[in-house]
Amino acid sequence: MGFLSGLSAVLAFRTIPTTILITVIYAAIFSTLLVTDQLPSVPKHTRGLDFQQAYRDLHELFKVAARPHPFNSHANVLVRSYILNRVKDIASSYDHVSVDFDLSSNASWASGLLSTSPYAVYYESDNVLVKVEGSDKEYQESGGLLLSAHWDSVSTAAGATDDGMGVVTLLSMVKYFAENRPSRTVVFNINNGEEDGLNGAHVFIEHPWVNITDTFLNLEGAAAGGRPLLFRATSRAPLASWSTSRPHANVITGDAFSRGVIRSGTDYSVYEQAGLKGLDFAFYRGRSRYHTKYDSIPGMSGDKSKNALWAMMEGTLSSSLVLANDVKGQTRAESVGQGSEPVYFDLFGTVMIVFTFQTLWIVNIILLIVGPVILLMLVYFEHIIRVTSRIRSGYYRAANGDAHHESFVARASAEIKSFLKGFWVWSKFWTALLLGVGFQVLLVVGYANLNPFVIHTHPWLVFVSALSLAYLTTVLALTFPLTKHGVVPAPEQQKLSVLLHQYVLTWALLVYTTSVVTLGGTYFITAWNAVVLIGAVLACVEGMAGARGYEDEEEVGRQRRYVRGVHYDAVGTAENGHQDSENGHQRVDVVEETEPTEITPLIAQHGQPTPLGEEQGAIGWWIAQLLVVVPLPVILVSHIAVILLLAMNQTLTDGTSPFGVYGAVSMLALLIVLPLAPFSMNMHRWLNGIILIIFILSTLYTYLAFPFSQETPLKVYFAQSVDLDTSRVVTALTGPRQYLSTAIIPRFPSAIDQAVNCTDAPDKLGLQTCKWEVGDAFVPSPGGSKRHYGQGPTTSLQKWVTASIKRKSNSARIKVQGLNTRSCTLQFSGKRVKRFHLSGDGGKGLQGGSEVPEDGLEQIRLWSRDWEKEFEVEVDFTGREDEKATGRVSCGWAEYESATVGGGRTGGKIPSLEEVLLFLPEWAVVTKSSAALFDAGWEFDV
Repeated sequence: MGFLSGLSAVLAFRTIPTTILITVIYAAIFSTLLVTDQLPSVPKHTRGLDFQQAYRDLHELFKVAARPHPFNSHANVLVRSYILNRVKDIASSYDHVSVDFDLSSNASWASGLLSTSPYAVYYESDNVLVKVEGSDKEYQESGGLLLSAHWDSVSTAAGATDDGMGVVTLLSMVKYFAENRPSRTVVFNINNGEEDGLNGAHVFIEHPWVNITDTFLNLEGAAAGGRPLLFRATSRAPLASWSTSRPHANVITGDAFSRGVIRSGTDYSVYEQAGLKGLDFAFYRGRSRYHTKYDSIPGMSGDKSKNALWAMMEGTLSSSLVLANDVKGQTRAESVGQGSEPVYFDLFGTVMIVFTFQTLWIVNIILLIVGPVILLMLVYFEHIIRVTSRIRSGYYRAANGDAHHESFVARASAEIKSFLKGFWVWSKFWTALLLGVGFQVLLVVGYANLNPFVIHTHPWLVFVSALSLAYLTTVLALTFPLTKHGVVPAPEQQKLSVLLHQYVLTWALLVYTTSVVTLGGTYFITAWNAVVLIGAVLACVEGMAGARGYEDEEEVGRQRRYVRGVHYDAVGTAENGHQDSENGHQRVDVVEETEPTEITPLIAQHGQPTPLGEEQGAIGWWIAQLLVVVPLPVILVSHIAVILLLAMNQTLTDGTSPFGVYGAVSMLALLIVLPLAPFSMNMHRWLNGIILIIFILSTLYTYLAFPFSQETPLKVYFAQSVDLDTSRVVTALTGPRQYLSTAIIPRFPSAIDQAVNCTDAPDKLGLQTCKWEVGDAFVPSPGGSKRHYGQGPTTSLQKWVTASIKRKSNSARIKVQGLNTRSCTLQFSGKRVKRFHLSGDGGKGLQGGSEVPEDGLEQIRLWSRDWEKEFEVEVDFTGREDEKATGRVSCGWAEYESATVGGGRTGGKIPSLEEVLLFLPEWAVVTKSSAALFDAGWEFDV
C-alpha cells in the first residue's frame, strides 16, 4: 500500500473515519459542557471577599430564626434584627457608609391587571437600606448602583437559596465596598415581603435613595441550589459587566419570562418598570426542593452549599465592580444599540457573547438574501462543469454504448431506476426529518400518558431517550435503500444533496425567526444557517474539483474498446447493486450477462475497481465541511438544552403541561442530531446498533420507573380556611391527580370517613385540589402574646378577626383587624372596586405606572409593619348604586411553630399541617399554597 492509498484509507470519506470523527466531536462537546457546568469550588483567595464570614452569616440567619421566616411571622423580625445589627456594625467604622431602617415608606399599587382576578396591594416598609457613597462627587447623588436581595422566606422553607445566600452576599459586598470605596454610590436594598408579591421592592420605589440609582443587580433564588444563572437583562449595556465573571447566562430564559412561559416574578420586574437598567441573577435548578424544608443548609449536602454560595458571591463581585466603578458610563450608555434588547449567551462558562437583537436581525436579513444567491450560482456552475467533464471524458458514450441493441425492458428498467434514484436523493432528507418529528411526537405522547412525571427524577435518561431516537430516525432514514437493487447515491452526491436541503430548512427557519418569532433566543438558527451555507459552498467547490477526475480519465476512455454486450456503469456499484460501506465506494465496470456472439471477448470482462476521481478529491474536503457544519450548532443548542432541561424537569408539579416540557426536550434533541445528517450515510452499523440498544433501555426504564424519590420529592400544596360564621375548618391539598387522592390523602387521620371533594386546580394543568372538613382536634390557632403554645385557643374563633363595614351610596368604609397577624385581605364578588385608599396613607394614591383595570379589582391585600394593626379602607364600587356589595373580610397566618419573643410564646399552631408533615410518604414534601398557611374570615353583604 502506497502513501496515498494509506492516506486515503485514513482520511477519505469512508465509514470508519467518519464515525470516529463525529463520535469524537459529540463526545468532546458533551463532556466539556458537563465538566464546565459544575459548581466552582471555593478558592483559597476569594478576591477580597470574606467568604467564611458570609458562610457564618448564612448559619446565623437560620440560628436566630430556627424556622421559616415569612413576612407574617415573628421569626422574620428576628432575622431582620440580625441583618440590621450587622450593617450598623460595618457602617460604624466608615464615614461614607450610612444605614436607613425604613419605617416610614408605604405604597399602594395594582397587580394582576391581565388576570381574571385583578388585585391591589397596600404595604408598609421595614426594609434595611445601606448607602456606600461613591468617591466621585459627580456620581454621589445620581448614576449609582442598586444591589438587592430579600430576607423573608416562605412559610414552609428556611430559605437558604431563596434568598439567604443573596442576603449574606450583600452583607459581604457592604463590607467590601466600605473597605474599597467605589467611584459611584452603591445602594443596598435588603428588603422584606418579596415572597408575598415583590412588596419590598415596590415600597423601595417610594424611598428617596431610589433616585440615586440607575442600574441594578438583583440576587434571587428561583430554585434550591445548583449553579446560579443570569436570568434576565434589561439592555445590552449592563451585560458588559458580566464578561469579567465566570459567566452562566442565556437569553432564552429572558425570552421565557417575556413570553409568559415562566409565570413567577422577581424584584427585577419592579426595578425594570421603574426605569432602572440591570440584571437578574438567580438559582434555577432543583425546583422539587424549592419552597420546602429542603431549601436549607443541611438540604444541600456536602460542599454544595459552600460552592453555591461562592458562585453567587463571585458573580456578584465581578459584575458589581464594573457597574460601581464605571465612570465612563459604558455599562449605562443608551447610545448606538446599548439600550437595545440584548442577545447573550456563554460558551462553556468561559466566554460571554453579547450583541443586540438589532444586530441579529441585520445579520439574518443579509443571510436570507445573499445566501441563496451564492448557493444557486455555485450549484449551477458545479452542474455545468460536471456535465461538461463527463461529456469530454466519454462518460455518456460509454454509458450508452449501443443502446439501440438493448431490449425495451432493460431500457425501461434503467429509466425507472434512474428516476427512483433521483427522487430518493431529493426526498430522503425531508423523509428523515418528517420521520424524526413524527417519532419524537410519539415519544412525547408516550411520556405524557404513561409516566408524565418521570422527568422530575430522571431528566438525563429522558434526554438520552429523545437524543438516541433522533439519531436513529436521522441516520437510518438517510441510509435506507429504496429497492432491493440498492438505489443509493454515491456518498459525495448524497452529502451535497443533504447539505443543500439542510440549507433550505435553516433558511425557512430563519425566515420564521426573523419575521414572526423575533426572539433573541433564536440566535442558534442564525449560526446554523451560516455554517450550513459555508459547508454547502465547500461541497460545491469540492464537486467542481472532483469533476476534473473525468477529464483525467479521458485518454483511458479513448483507448478502451467498447464491445456490444458489455455495459460500463459510471456509478460505483457492485454487480448485485450493493455498495461497500466498509471500504469506500469505487468505480467498477460491470458486465451485463448476454448471449455470446462472434464479437464477445474470449475472456469474461470482470469489473476492475479503479478509484473514483470524486473520492480522491474528497480527501480533506469532507473533514473541512464536517468541522464547519457540525460543532457550532451542536454547541449552541446543547448549552440551551442543559439549561432548559434542568430548569423545566421539575416544573410539572407546579402545573406545567407535560407536552410542553417533553416537547421542548425532544425538539432540542432533534436539533442536536440534525447537523450530522449530511455525513450520516457513513455512520458505522455497530454504532447504530449500540444507540438502538440505548434507546430501547432508556425508554423502557423511564416509561416504567417511579417518578419521585426522597432526593427529588413530589411537592404538594397546603392551605386551610376557617369560616368564622359557621366555625367550619376546611383543609386543602393540591397535587397530581395520579397520586394525591389515592396515595397521599388516605394516609391522613383527619380525612378518614370525611367527604373529600377533588376538583381541577385553577391555573395548574394536570393538578387537582382536594378539600375536606376537619374536626375540632385539627382547628388551627393564631396564637397571641397572652397565650402559650400547645394550650389551644384562649379566645373564641369569632375574635380572631374583627371587622366592620359601612355602606354609603356606591362606596363603603371597611375596618378589619386580625389577632397576632400583619396581613388581612378584602375579597369582593359581584361589585368590584374601582378606587380605594387607606386612612393615614397621605392620599398618595397608586404607585406610578400602576392603575386599576376598567372592570375593577376583586381583591385588596393589606400588609402592615406592625402587629394587630386595624386597617381602615375606603372603597368606591363599580356598577349601579342599588346593587349589593358582597365579599369576604379575612386575615391570614403564616407560622406553625412557636417563637419566643420577650419571654412569651407568640407563634401559632396548625395541627393539620403537622399531620401532613407526619403522614406524607417519604417521596413527597409539603409547600405553601398561598401567602397564608391558613386564613379566617367573615362573609359580608351590604
